[in-house]
Amino acid sequence: MRKTGPVDMPEWLTIVAKMIDAERYSDLTAAAIDVLTSMLPGYQVDIKWSFQSEFQDESDALVHRLGQGETFARLVIRPADLTDADLVILQSVEQLIIAGYERIRQRIERQGWRRRLQLEVDALRDTPQPDLICQQMAQLLSDLVGLPLTIGLATPIQQSVWLQQIVHYAVQPNHYASFEQRCWTVETDLSSMVIKLSMPLSSAAYLEDCARYNVRPHAAWQASPPTFWSGAPVRFGGKTFGVIYGYTFASEPLNETQQQMIAEALELAARLLRMPLLQREADLANQQCNIWQNLVATSVQLLDTDQALQTMLALSCQLLAVDGGGLFIFDEQHNELVFRYAVGPQAYRLVGMRLPMTHGIIGQSFVLGKPVIVNDASDDVRRSRVIDRVIGLKCHNLITVPFTSPSGVRFCLQYINRQDEVPFTDTDIDETHAVAALMSLVIDRTRQITQIETGIVQQAQDLDRDNTDLRSLLALNHRLLAEQLPNQLFQLIIDAITKRMRFQSAALFVSQREHALHSMLACVATTGTLSGEFPAGLRLAIGRLDALVNEWAFGDTCFLLNRRSASFAALFDLPQPVDERLIDFGAIQWQPDDLLVVLLRAPDHRVQGVLLLDQPQSGQRPAIADLQALTLYAGIAGSAIDIALLRYRQQRSLERLTALNGLGMVINSQSLPQPQVLGMTARGMLEMVEGNWAQIMLFDAEHDELHIDQTIGVSPLGKDVMLTLARRALLHRRPVFRSATTVAIPLRSTQQLIGVIVIGDEHALEAADIEMLMLYASQTAIAIESMRLLGAVRRGRDNLARVMAAVEDGLVLFGVDRTVVVANEAFHRLARTGTWSPPLSRIDGLKFDDVLKHWARQRALEPATVAELQRSLTHVGAQHELRGNDGVFAWKIIQAGDLIAGRTSAFLLTIRDVTEAKKVEQLREDLIRMVIHDLKNPLAAIKLAFERLENELGDLFTERQQQAMMIGQNNTNRLINLVRAMLDIGRLESGQMPIYKGPLPIADLIEHTVDRLLFQAQEKQVQIVHNLDPNVRLLFADGDIISRVLQNLLDNALKFSEPESQISIEVHVKPAQGQTQIVAVSDELTILVPGDRVAHIIVRDQGPGIPPEDQDIIFKRFSQGGRKRSEGSGLGLAFCKLAVEAHQGTIWVESMPGRGSAFHFTLPLAEIYDPEQV
Repeated sequence: MRKTGPVDMPEWLTIVAKMIDAERYSDLTAAAIDVLTSMLPGYQVDIKWSFQSEFQDESDALVHRLGQGETFARLVIRPADLTDADLVILQSVEQLIIAGYERIRQRIERQGWRRRLQLEVDALRDTPQPDLICQQMAQLLSDLVGLPLTIGLATPIQQSVWLQQIVHYAVQPNHYASFEQRCWTVETDLSSMVIKLSMPLSSAAYLEDCARYNVRPHAAWQASPPTFWSGAPVRFGGKTFGVIYGYTFASEPLNETQQQMIAEALELAARLLRMPLLQREADLANQQCNIWQNLVATSVQLLDTDQALQTMLALSCQLLAVDGGGLFIFDEQHNELVFRYAVGPQAYRLVGMRLPMTHGIIGQSFVLGKPVIVNDASDDVRRSRVIDRVIGLKCHNLITVPFTSPSGVRFCLQYINRQDEVPFTDTDIDETHAVAALMSLVIDRTRQITQIETGIVQQAQDLDRDNTDLRSLLALNHRLLAEQLPNQLFQLIIDAITKRMRFQSAALFVSQREHALHSMLACVATTGTLSGEFPAGLRLAIGRLDALVNEWAFGDTCFLLNRRSASFAALFDLPQPVDERLIDFGAIQWQPDDLLVVLLRAPDHRVQGVLLLDQPQSGQRPAIADLQALTLYAGIAGSAIDIALLRYRQQRSLERLTALNGLGMVINSQSLPQPQVLGMTARGMLEMVEGNWAQIMLFDAEHDELHIDQTIGVSPLGKDVMLTLARRALLHRRPVFRSATTVAIPLRSTQQLIGVIVIGDEHALEAADIEMLMLYASQTAIAIESMRLLGAVRRGRDNLARVMAAVEDGLVLFGVDRTVVVANEAFHRLARTGTWSPPLSRIDGLKFDDVLKHWARQRALEPATVAELQRSLTHVGAQHELRGNDGVFAWKIIQAGDLIAGRTSAFLLTIRDVTEAKKVEQLREDLIRMVIHDLKNPLAAIKLAFERLENELGDLFTERQQQAMMIGQNNTNRLINLVRAMLDIGRLESGQMPIYKGPLPIADLIEHTVDRLLFQAQEKQVQIVHNLDPNVRLLFADGDIISRVLQNLLDNALKFSEPESQISIEVHVKPAQGQTQIVAVSDELTILVPGDRVAHIIVRDQGPGIPPEDQDIIFKRFSQGGRKRSEGSGLGLAFCKLAVEAHQGTIWVESMPGRGSAFHFTLPLAEIYDPEQV
């Protein structure tokens, strides 16, 4: 018998917590064995789990099976002799093991379904369809829970009290039949509380929780509510815009794990639904925005009222998502509502239907002036069954909104059957009001247009009744504006106005010409007694019409004059009357001296004519009505005269332009002499303006003189007057008037003044005449200039042909496109084109590239030399040689100027046969090399002999012998330096001169070179200064060679510098266009040679300068230019040129006689290469 160990209460609580809170089965096993071992000392305890090994009988042990129904573990204790107290302890521990086991098993199950749930959420994360998300979640939860589950999704309707179910999915379809309601208010179902509280809710007692939250349960669930319901809000940005819920009608209640599983899954689904619902709202808003835009556009753009209102009604049905709608307009006369426009199935049958004001819901809404919403119209007694029978459609819900337009038109809009059983809300009332406001604009606009059209028709009818002369006036307007000759029109105006106004006499003055100084009117038509008083051609100055302001006037058109008044005398330039009489305004009868003056004005109010009327048939002065009619006739007549004169001027201008074109064709197509061209032009100008005489004067630019060339007709002006007038025209380069009838027109071409043509007439010349005369003169001047230029060109071509024929060098002139213009005979002889197969006698018009290729094939020219010429054809100054079987040909490209087509640049290729010259040059070079080679060793021996002689016997020489010795040594050194220079030049020319390029400090180079010449400079009192750019530090060059270049230039500058003068050395940076190079000078040093800049070195002296003709030859061997003969060899500058070019540099000179010389040369720069900086 063993004693059990005592266990106090705190220790027991620790044991319980440790076993129940175990995370794994191993932890639970260890905790249970520790407890049993401590409480049952002397016993061996072990736990065998069902998933570890199969159960086996052990006869020597006490075995307790754990688990109800199915054993999940067995407790084995040895020995088996437990007391009753031990058994009590054992039972307590077994209960703790069972509780811990259940906790571990539930935790593992939760982890499993959470992982599965998370996988499904990840798979649905980018799904845009809410119904697919709900369907997948319903199937997953039903599988996890083991019970059929239904998932639904509801959203608020337009911020109203309604919720709309947009998704409903049941795993077992028979469950869907138990819930048919698609919309419900916020006072129904727990889903409304989820949205209101914006937090998840779960309920295992649906009816009790509905009562607790004070909401109504769904009607279908009153008798049999779901056994479990759970919902989660769909939130985003602090706003709840939906709820996802799930429920089941399973008979067995769900355990805590199942409930927790459903709640967590719905919350995850709510997160997935945020973007699809946001996209759904955005799509809906975009759709409504497009509909509103179409509504506004229709109300503004469609002028057909019926089409506009019908279209707007259809668009509003789309906006509200309804099956049908109608527009009723109130008929005030019959106190009825007229069904004017309808949309929906069979809706056309309703158009035109009339409803009394007491009929149905629409009548009630219209009478009360308030909108009405009926969301359950099935049992509403107010609903109109008549409309249902006509269209065969049952009304479920409707909205009616009355409206009154700004102009007072009353109408009503009604929409029925919201789609998807969605109810109408207050927001729909606002939108319907907005649609009605747009429709009212269309209705009012139509009403206004109708009123305006009615008013216009009424006014037209009134005018037609009140003015019997309107048709006559229009007929007169038609007759006067018809195209006809001016003289016919003038007579028609006289006849028509005198007939309609019943006057027996009339005279018409018209402005036919534009005077240069004063505008005049001429009498062009008369009738009756005024024919003798105002003869044809009588002139009337328009400026004198100002005298009418003092007379009796009707407006600014009709004036009544007395022939004995001062105004009449001033108007026609008559003597002032002795006994002036004025108009008797009180008289009604027409007086013998009365004259009615009517101004005929153009549309721009200019006076185009004056109509004088006398002797009215009635014998009375015209009444106000007659003057009003006369004013209308005067306006029509003035417009007709203006149009007729414009047509006349246009026709005349066309005739003049035709004549001008004909003259131009004659003088440009025929090689006429200059006098004949000028004569034809002058006659054409006289004929155009109907002039009397013309005089042609030509200008001699060389002697600055004018002389009369031709005279046509008789000129009333003297020679001096004509010359003065012509010189003024030449000076101002534009027409110059002597009077209104005489004008001098300059003959002005594009580049020079040819002369002047003076035109005289008895009438004043119009502005249009002057313009045409200028066109004649310009055309003739250009034609004469062209003839002169053509003659010069012909003479130039003849001279060019003679020059090219006399030149022994081959010459080829070609354009930018390389097309040959001309080639001389010398080229054909050099190229031996006559021996080609086939022979080629002319190359004019051929591409020179083709000629060159043919020449290369026929005469075996070297391809490299041919390619060099092809590349350089349009490079002015390029020169090189062609080599082939026939010898060596030196060529050069010269700019030939603008010789082709007047503008296109041309190039001249010169080719010379230098074969014999090359041979002579080669012989000379060979001779020089031989002489130099043969002189080198003897000179060295002579120098050595002089040195030994001086060393051994120098002390014994007399002064005269020492002087002779010095002269011999100096001449020997001079010859040795000359030989050395010629050898170096030869090596540079042949490319055999070794050049060791490296980083060369420019400051050190200049300092060392100047030091070597400092003694000579001081002796000659010449100062050597230098100015170095700090950006130039290193050159990439051979120090010895460049030092010799700089020394040669300084030596030359010293030779030609006067005492007290200055020599300057300048170093700058010069932009270049080359490629940057990286050169490894040694293993430790790498040099960067930039390609975009070079060193520019200038040696400047103040000597006598170099003549321009010698500047190109001083860089040749044995050349010293035009300076005074120096003791130099003439090889220094040749060496400098070859040395600089060997360093890829250039050298040149800038000099003016008497202003010194500046020798420039460029060399590559060098920089220490640093890869990190690069």
